Amino acid sequence: MKTCLLIIDVQNFFINKWTQDVPKNIVRLIENEEFSKIVFTKFVNTADSNFVRQFNYTGCTKPPYTDIVKNLEPWVKKDNVFIKNTYSAFLKPGLAEFLKNNKTEKVTLVGIDTENCVLTNARELFDRGYKVKVIANGCGSASAGPEMHGWALEIIKRNIGEVI
Repeated sequence: MKTCLLIIDVQNFFINKWTQDVPKNIVRLIENEEFSKIVFTKFVNTADSNFVRQFNYTGCTKPPYTDIVKNLEPWVKKDNVFIKNTYSAFLKPGLAEFLKNNKTEKVTLVGIDTENCVLTNARELFDRGYKVKVIANGCGSASAGPEMHGWALEIIKRNIGEVI
């Protein structure tokens, strides 16, 4: 079964006291597991995003904030980073086609924020017929902390896929 590792928004902007261990946990996962493909999403806020239009939120618009953290740079390639300006990586073309073209059957997710982008993309993958697995210590909530992270993992476990 072809398994893809989807690393969601592990960017400089989202690293804080609640997420500081996420990058090293992902590196350990990559070094100890075998994935057919490793892909990244990268949140880049734009003037036309709902974050700007609805919340007047103007953060995370340019480097170095939008950069994927240094620990993960060895796995970043020109064709495995999917840029988004919302929670879902599936609203723009690219990721869905990538997974289909690579005959992916199972997607393992890690990333930031568990209750927002990780949960949204886990649901999207489930709805598209993929087997979903989320690595708990490979995720975190930069905006809401451990409690919200735990609630999101419980939602995923009950309704979407496996959480380990």
